[in-house]
Amino acid sequence: MLRITADIFSGRSNPVWEVRDGAEARAALRALTADRGLLTESAPAASGLGFRGFQVETLGDDHASDLGLASVYLPVGATAGGAGAAELGERLISLIGRSESAGYAAEDALPLDESLATFLGAQLEAVSSATGTASRSTRDTRGGEATAAPGQERAPEDSESAAAVTCYIERTAFNPGFWNNDATTLANNNCYNYASNWRTNTFAQPGRGAGAMYSAVTCAEVTRGALADGMHRRFDCFPDTEKPRPLVALVVAPGPGFIDYHWYRLQSEPFWGHKPGRTAARNTDNSGVVIGNPETANRGPYTQFCGYFYGCNTQRNRIR
Repeated sequence: MLRITADIFSGRSNPVWEVRDGAEARAALRALTADRGLLTESAPAASGLGFRGFQVETLGDDHASDLGLASVYLPVGATAGGAGAAELGERLISLIGRSESAGYAAEDALPLDESLATFLGAQLEAVSSATGTASRSTRDTRGGEATAAPGQERAPEDSESAAAVTCYIERTAFNPGFWNNDATTLANNNCYNYASNWRTNTFAQPGRGAGAMYSAVTCAEVTRGALADGMHRRFDCFPDTEKPRPLVALVVAPGPGFIDYHWYRLQSEPFWGHKPGRTAARNTDNSGVVIGNPETANRGPYTQFCGYFYGCNTQRNRIR
């Protein structure tokens, strides 16, 4: 048997389907191994937001021997190993109609039907066509001058106007190894985990820990879930008892078609870090540029900027 994961989302759970017919599985393996130059062990470091590729895992040692290892990754789009990657991706998508859901399917998993195959096919075509550690407190001020330690920058302002407010936040040094160097941590923690700076290994969802998970992927609903977990909107300050209080940002890919959310966290260097879904934590955008401002960074399909928020100790201990 094979388990295929379309590595496309950042906040939501990725689509997963299992090919349980032995002949179908072997045929897919033969196609994959015909050009091993297209395959990698995991998502390339340069992959960003949007459709990154497919993780193909064998569920028995017989198929593992056919493949030569238990798991491979097929990058698509900008990090594809060649023109054949899109064709292989189409073949994997075509197996959806003859596959079954993974036994551990997430509560927000998309149904394995023709609409999923059509959605993934359209996203694959789009990305293929487009490519020919200690923390310290600082002030986050609106309506006045921000005071920070030397070498630190003022965080970007919200667009809305209001009276002067000063809140204190904590910014940690960028530490991607914490998220990237362990396979379990890498695969089971997403952008919301990274923004909260809390590893749960549950692919945390805004509001789930509070029993108030978002009901739609919109700025308003994902915000509602995060606030239920204990986040505050920016300039609604937390007391010192709630340290650490990171400054984070939320964006949404509104569709049509591609719908997801994504979070960023301000680091102390200063720049913004993030972790797109199951892939590696990084500090660069979709153009490979270090993120100085998430509002102006290349965010791919995540075109809606929803705003800035503060995390806190209560919130990160609540997320699930």
